Amino acid sequence: MLPDKKRPEWKELVTGQKTVTLKNFVLQMKVTQAIKDIKAGKTTPEKAVDEIYELCSKYEKAVMPDMDAIFN
Repeated sequence: MLPDKKRPEWKELVTGQKTVTLKNFVLQMKVTQAIKDIKAGKTTPEKAVDEIYELCSKYEKAVMPDMDAIFN
């Protein structure tokens, strides 16, 4: 089960405040793109969290090792 979307780690992840070596390539690419888009003003942290959370929900089993690393 995914951690609650309201947890601060999600926002820290998409803003680059929290750096974690992600194993899932697709998740890694989406997080990197989210960080760039937020810095460029193309999106907000909240929208980026929504997108990353949706991806993780869809591929929950594939991202579980990364969820463990992000949320301890």
